Amino acid sequence: MDYGQVLADLEQACADFQVPATRFAAEQQLQSFGKRPDAIEAGKFALVNSNVPTAKFFALRGIKEAVITGYAVLGLTSTLALRDELFQVALTHNRKYDSFVLDSLCWVIAVITKRTWIEAAEEQKLGFTQTLYDDIVRHNTPCIGMIVATYLIDEISGGSKCSEFSLPWEFHYSCKATFENTHMLRLFEAALKVIHQQLRRSMEEQRILSGGSHIIAYERRSALHIAERILNWEFTSPDKSKIIAASFGNPRASTTRRNATYANDSLDEDDGTGAGIFENELNTRTPLFPRDWQSLLLNGDVISMFFSVYEATLSDQMHAYFSPGSSHIALQCLVQISGIRGKAIFNSTENKNSDVLRAEFARVVMRNQLQMIRHVCSMDLASEASEDIVIATTQMIRRFIETQLEELPLATDSGRPMHPLAFLVASVPETLEYFGEVSKFICMLLNAASGILRSDRLQRIDDEFGDVDNYFIMQAFDELANAWSAVINDIREWQYLDEAASTTQSSADKNQVQFESGIGTTDALSSFVQFLTTTACLIRTEYLQLRMLVCEDSIRTDTLQCGSSSIDQGLLTKDYVVYEDQLQFYALLARLDFRTSMDCLYENLRSRCNALQKEFRRIADEANGSALSGSNTGHNQHTIDLLHEQTQWIVLMIGYTLCDSGTSERVLIPKPVLEYSASTPGGEQDLVVQSIMALLRALEFELVGPTSALAEYGSPLFVETLFWALRRVAPVYFLFDRTDYRDLSQSIAAAFGSKEDGGNGVAMIGGVLNMVRRAFDMWSSEEDVLLMCVSMLLALAQRSAIAREIASSPQFTSLMLYFTSNMGKFPEAVHGATIEALALLACHLSPAEHERCFSELKSLIAHSFSKVVHSNDFMAQYQNTLLVNQLLDGLDMMDGLLSAANFRNMDAVFGLFFELVPLFEQLLAVYVSGHGISRKIIQVVESAARYLEVSSLPDDEHMLRFSHCFRGILHRYHTANQGRTASQTDDDLESQSETTALISAMTYLVRNEMGFSPDETSHSMSKTVSDAFGETEVFGVYCIQVTADAAQLLTPNVLRMHVQFLSEMVQYRTPSLLRWLPADAWRQLMSIFVAGIDNDIYDVSQRTYEAIGKLGAFVKINGLGGASSELHTVFEQGVKQLLSKLLRTLLFSPFDVELVESAGTALVTLGLIDPVHLQSCFHELFSQGQSLTFSDRLAATLAKFNADLDACDAVKAFLGSAGPAPGPIDSAALRQPLFEFLVNARAVLRIK
Repeated sequence: MDYGQVLADLEQACADFQVPATRFAAEQQLQSFGKRPDAIEAGKFALVNSNVPTAKFFALRGIKEAVITGYAVLGLTSTLALRDELFQVALTHNRKYDSFVLDSLCWVIAVITKRTWIEAAEEQKLGFTQTLYDDIVRHNTPCIGMIVATYLIDEISGGSKCSEFSLPWEFHYSCKATFENTHMLRLFEAALKVIHQQLRRSMEEQRILSGGSHIIAYERRSALHIAERILNWEFTSPDKSKIIAASFGNPRASTTRRNATYANDSLDEDDGTGAGIFENELNTRTPLFPRDWQSLLLNGDVISMFFSVYEATLSDQMHAYFSPGSSHIALQCLVQISGIRGKAIFNSTENKNSDVLRAEFARVVMRNQLQMIRHVCSMDLASEASEDIVIATTQMIRRFIETQLEELPLATDSGRPMHPLAFLVASVPETLEYFGEVSKFICMLLNAASGILRSDRLQRIDDEFGDVDNYFIMQAFDELANAWSAVINDIREWQYLDEAASTTQSSADKNQVQFESGIGTTDALSSFVQFLTTTACLIRTEYLQLRMLVCEDSIRTDTLQCGSSSIDQGLLTKDYVVYEDQLQFYALLARLDFRTSMDCLYENLRSRCNALQKEFRRIADEANGSALSGSNTGHNQHTIDLLHEQTQWIVLMIGYTLCDSGTSERVLIPKPVLEYSASTPGGEQDLVVQSIMALLRALEFELVGPTSALAEYGSPLFVETLFWALRRVAPVYFLFDRTDYRDLSQSIAAAFGSKEDGGNGVAMIGGVLNMVRRAFDMWSSEEDVLLMCVSMLLALAQRSAIAREIASSPQFTSLMLYFTSNMGKFPEAVHGATIEALALLACHLSPAEHERCFSELKSLIAHSFSKVVHSNDFMAQYQNTLLVNQLLDGLDMMDGLLSAANFRNMDAVFGLFFELVPLFEQLLAVYVSGHGISRKIIQVVESAARYLEVSSLPDDEHMLRFSHCFRGILHRYHTANQGRTASQTDDDLESQSETTALISAMTYLVRNEMGFSPDETSHSMSKTVSDAFGETEVFGVYCIQVTADAAQLLTPNVLRMHVQFLSEMVQYRTPSLLRWLPADAWRQLMSIFVAGIDNDIYDVSQRTYEAIGKLGAFVKINGLGGASSELHTVFEQGVKQLLSKLLRTLLFSPFDVELVESAGTALVTLGLIDPVHLQSCFHELFSQGQSLTFSDRLAATLAKFNADLDACDAVKAFLGSAGPAPGPIDSAALRQPLFEFLVNARAVLRIK
């Protein structure tokens, strides 16, 4: 063969590839090079003789392809000889090759090594590993062994960097399992030696040599690359459940706190330095290393070396010893090392038990992290150059702390478990010093953020990042705040468990220093709790100072931009939502030393409220003296805006500190608050009481009359925040239940308790109601303020004691009259919630008064419709915007009334709903599209199905009436919207919202008529299945299909809800579906189930498999009865489609292991219905087998699976069952044979 001509053709193709006109043909020629029968010999010739780097590159790709496709012909011996030959070429000619050619050569060597890995003898594998080890340790430049080892680790890891071998998953898994301990450990040792040599030379020579003449070539694959990849390795496990999970390869995605800040951050696009160590995910963890790695990873010198390496990379500015990017990779290694965990690696040795190993590891990490923290704190934290190290340091601190909290020691204290932090304090002398430096670091981050707000860099950061809260400093603070919160919460949980265990002990045993009333089962933990209390004050002070400066900046920025305060413009997302994590962290710190923190907050609140009032009085005096000038107006507004903004943040902190979120009966006053209040001599000195009273006084002052000259200076956002605080605080403190507390301070009881407790709570509630009315008077056009007022009323209505007092108070009657008389003056967005609040509160009136109030609400709602619909010119004016808004408002109010339905008003709400059904049908006929009327009617129907309990109706006749009303509305909606497509709607989002409301309405109707509560899941099979309402629900299925666009039904949110509804229909209404649902609709239903198989959305797949299993169980046991021949055909085709896709999904697709049982049960059930098609699917797989061996294995696996099913008692019990609602096959009984079959089959069939 004339390889010279082959080389000439290859080089010409490479040249043509650079020319656009000939690129396509050249590309085809280059890609076909590997398909030549002599590709390996031609490639080797090109590699040695060509002077064109791209020709060498494509020659190497051809060699790789030829080895993979022709390995069966080449054989093990020839392939290993080729690998060794290429390795020698790389060692001999490495300086002749361009970097990308050398990389490709090493990559091909790694690919060939993996292809031979399973068949090669252990001596051959150890020999090549030793060859790599020796070359790495020699550390020539470039180091071929290091580059090959890096690629080999990538290839054997089996992840996204693994090449396509067209081999089953079993091959890749076996390679990984046999490589990861002996061989990978050896490569890790080699990398550590090189890193140590580099570090030693750096430390010895950096004082002598001037780095300028010692710049080395960039090491594309360094020892740090190897270490980083190994520290991110996902180890295999002998645990069968983990092997199963690995074989399916698609674990359920977890909910993360936020998106990764540095995901896939790499210094080089081709570098691939690992798995995004800087991801801010709560469940990001260091791999579980086996015990074999203990001697290296728990070695204090090795751990310290990595910290020293990072320090050396920073001082090696000219890269004389470490290549560019090494500091970045070293940081990633440090984060992983800080989180080393697991029983295996900390398993006891002959000389040390696991606790000693943990203590030694923690001590080494703490010592080194202490040095790093001090180094970081000495830097300019605000500089963008510090970002990487600051973020990485906070990550490694958080990783270390959270890992230590998870690892329970073996040591005990007085026979009781020892808290991990108590163990650290007792075993590691540096523990308190370490956490002290971390707390100082937190304070310095906050101080650095404050410094930015005082510096000339503020404008640039605001322009680039929006504000300082989006700068990396606050992201780093959030990381440490999460770690610190984990510490406090863990100790608090330990406290509750400790107290529960101590309840049977004598009181003398309980006298010990405690946390938040006290925990402290050991002196060590008590000292740590005292440390937390001390440092909490420092962090709180810095955070409070930062928030005050941020307020100044926001007011100043807004003044420069538009001259009006942002505080009066409202926020798309409120501060109490955006900064919830930070505010909860502040509350945790505040409750550690409640007296000090409350004193600070109250003093800030009181002083700023006094300053506000002083400003208002001064302005009033100036106005009375006609001295108010335009120039003073701007100054006054700026001062008042700043005070409002700062006071708002004080109110947020007080709200989070005084109580936790929630509005139920069982949200209690926090224990630290109770203990502090009990320790004060009286109400005037009790800052809990005084702070709440100060909130009420501040709100009262802000709600000046709308005609006042000071009204223009008021802040709706501040008023809204005050109502938010009352919404959070009032349901917990006002009219508390004495039985919830063992000890309650007299000051809280006197201020907020009931009359029976000698308290003033009733008067407080009356005052709050008066302020609600004043807020509606003053801020009648501010939606956010009014919605928060109503939200507070709804929260109060959830507490029965408070709701009774409100209903019986003289203010309620006038408040009801005020709202019903003036509803049109308020924004329409408030009407529905207001009706709901009034209806809930009215339920606590006497029967006569309740009937009267409900009649007023009913009249208000009915009048909003009648004045429009019953007018003579309605049909002529029905598209008038004013009329449409009035109808939408009436529907909103009806929706609010339905949301308030309970046992006291259920009959009355039912009556109003029945009365309005003809009106809804009329409106659906008139408003065919647009205007939002049909969507709002469907939402009202959804609320009716959700909140109106069918079981409360007196007899079957009324129940059927409710079902018939539903059906009438659905028929009218179907008539008006049949065949509608997304393009025919005014707004695709509005159309989707309408569809989801319809699906939700039908789902709630099924649950309601089955007797489920609105929030109850419908998985229980204990409910009695009745077909009395089935026709309505089946028509709902049909209505959804014909009124929604087919593509819309496949959008994620709609598909999730639709599949859930269909699953519940199959579970409870299969006979109704078979009786009333047309064959065409069944065909579409089957297509939805086909789309649900292997869906990316977990809930969709889960519900689909459940529905298929239940439907299949019914059909197998009961058949299709007297169904039409067309329906029989649809079912036969549908079962075949479902079987085919389900089988291919289970055998080939990456699959969530949690879904295997439900999907496998569905597969077995369908297989029992159509065993012939199932067997044909299997035989088709056999015919596609790559070899006779694979086909034989598949056949044996299938035969065993069939035998297991034949012997399975659960299958026998299922086939012998009978009844109108047969249950599916017991999936637990199928688990063992199913998993065994799938793992064995996937090991052969899944190809990569």
